[in-house]
Amino acid sequence: MSIWGTGPARPDAAPAEQHFGDYFDGIRALRQRVLLSHEDGARGRVLLLGLPDGGQVRWPLRRIRHLPDLAGGERVMFGLANGDPARLLLTDRDARIFVEEMADEARAPLPGPPLWRRAALVAAGGVTLLAVLILVVLPALAALLARFMNPDAEVAMGQLHYEQTQLMFGDGFTPLRECSNPAGQVALRALTDRVAQGVDLPYDLHVTVLDDSANPILNAYAVAGGRIAFFNSMIQQAARPEEIAAVLAHELGHVVNDDPVRHQLQVYSGLAIASVLIGDVSGGGVLSGAAGQALTSSYSRRAETAADAFAHDQLTAVGLPPSALGEMFERLRARYGDAEGLLAHLSSHPQLADRIARATGVGDPVIGAPALTPKAWGALRAICG
Repeated sequence: MSIWGTGPARPDAAPAEQHFGDYFDGIRALRQRVLLSHEDGARGRVLLLGLPDGGQVRWPLRRIRHLPDLAGGERVMFGLANGDPARLLLTDRDARIFVEEMADEARAPLPGPPLWRRAALVAAGGVTLLAVLILVVLPALAALLARFMNPDAEVAMGQLHYEQTQLMFGDGFTPLRECSNPAGQVALRALTDRVAQGVDLPYDLHVTVLDDSANPILNAYAVAGGRIAFFNSMIQQAARPEEIAAVLAHELGHVVNDDPVRHQLQVYSGLAIASVLIGDVSGGGVLSGAAGQALTSSYSRRAETAADAFAHDQLTAVGLPPSALGEMFERLRARYGDAEGLLAHLSSHPQLADRIARATGVGDPVIGAPALTPKAWGALRAICG
């Protein structure tokens, strides 16, 4: 009977070869020296990583993949194909052979994340940055530039915008005609001088009437550089000249508050970004698109409220009734419902009823002379001949 039997191993037996590696859990910037071993688990062989604190990490051999490393030499990095961020760095050639001989898949490269995930992340990031640029950066930048814009440049911008709106609402390539009946022009200047009395602008104020008889638009708008335009249908629907004076005062408030130039700077920059995104680098889409923004985009609630407040104060100062603005809006809404043009423009703000109430609910101050004499009012209504 052998004296060795089944008892302890012989003192001179060779110890089992041990392999080590460096383990990174993917969460902490910590390198941990681990002892490599293996066992047969319920779902196949498992690589065991013995941690310095006595714990173990279990890596299924079928999921281990090679990760190309730029360090070169004998250094080899392994990871798991299930997306786990943990990594195993082997600097010893025998340790690498130990892993690769157990798992044939370990020689295959570690796949990157699915392309659709990366594409979704890039797209989401791009949309977020674009939204911040258009909704936050551009409005703030436009407001800053509007305060320091050269008056001549502002007038040129407004003239271009005005001409574009004439073409946009005209017949084909024929722009809307400016109404120029001499008596009507005299009445319009008299009304403008009355409403704008005491208002100091860095440029001349130009008020015109456009003949929209072929397609009534019921609108009035202001563009950069002190230009205000009425569509003749608005004048025809007014019951008295004070209502046109009130609308004029409201648009003048936008001019005084730099709303048109600020709005146009924001529109031009936003459309320029859109043109780059869709490949229209010629700029044609920017100009035509910016022109349409005069009527298709509303000012902010703050801008509209400020223009209403200016109109109330200015009309009071020149002896005209602020309530006329509310009367104009109320009658148009009652008669036409969801009309196009000015009413639709203003009704995009949910506080339209409140604005009408504010304009008509306060008692008018002491009223001076009428906005226009009956004769001059008739001339204004006939300004388009």
